[in-house]
Amino acid sequence: MPTTPLVPLPDGLEIIAVSETSEELLVHVTSNSLCSPCPVCSTPSSALHSYYRRRPADLPCAGQPIRLLLIVRKFFCRNPTCPRKVFAERLPELIQPASRLTTRLREVLQAIGFALNGEGGARLACRLGMPISATTLLRSLHLVPAPPIGKVCVVGLDDFAWRRGQRYGTIIIDQERHVVLDLLPERTPESVQQWLESHPEVEYVSRDRGGMYVDGATWGAPQATQIADRWHLLANVGDAVEDFLIRTRIRLVETPALEPTVERPLTNHSATPGNQGKSQARLLQKWKLYQRVQELHEQGMGIIKIGIELGLARNTVRKYLRQAPDPPLPTPRPLRESQLAPL
Repeated sequence: MPTTPLVPLPDGLEIIAVSETSEELLVHVTSNSLCSPCPVCSTPSSALHSYYRRRPADLPCAGQPIRLLLIVRKFFCRNPTCPRKVFAERLPELIQPASRLTTRLREVLQAIGFALNGEGGARLACRLGMPISATTLLRSLHLVPAPPIGKVCVVGLDDFAWRRGQRYGTIIIDQERHVVLDLLPERTPESVQQWLESHPEVEYVSRDRGGMYVDGATWGAPQATQIADRWHLLANVGDAVEDFLIRTRIRLVETPALEPTVERPLTNHSATPGNQGKSQARLLQKWKLYQRVQELHEQGMGIIKIGIELGLARNTVRKYLRQAPDPPLPTPRPLRESQLAPL
């Protein structure tokens, strides 16, 4: 029978049967074209070789999943110069080769994936009659072709982690349109240089203060003006201010309270005295470690040796040398009443 408005199909395909299971609706589809062109040499052929069946998922109907039972034919290629001797007919308007989803279903899932990402998109698609896993949905997003880069004037360079602490790449962003232009598999000056040389129209390069991006931008785009990235400038200023405060041991002056604070009894919404005792024990342990670090440092022992001796990380030893931790209080500090406590 011909196609129906509920399950429209491209020209040359027709529905031969419809069946139903407990999970989905099965639509049997076959092709009625007399010949098919070879995908390699484009020579039409009507010499039938064999049949095989594909089971792609299609768009749902009234919330019920649909699966096509598509009978695909194979043909002999009669072109003696063609390397392909047997080929399967192509149905580009319905489905791509080796795909388990029809083209229209994949486009809808890609729109859902871009809007809600993997887990959220998979939950919504299942509610709409398109059962799919989050992994398959994300894999469909990778099939979307990247838009052409075109002419770009201002680019931003930064690194990203393929695997944190082990392998990094470079991300290139169009700072005017705020879109990702390219992802380079490496974080090297040569890869940045090669990309910038292929785009001589770049006038400004915004980058972090790493030496590799300085060299890559200088070699690949000598005509461009290099700009230090604002985020890295602010981060460096914050780190410098923090280091200065730690070195000088500056503390903010505590202003006296205008009204005497009234200590209220502990409620069941606050921490128990037992938990307070544990906090004091942890502070006491840190204080003893701090004193031990200071003693070993005064004896001339280095940071690495102190860390090995006490079982501490180098950054922890360095922090104890710069700034003392909070000293343990002789008595537990009064607890603040929770805002959720009844009045």
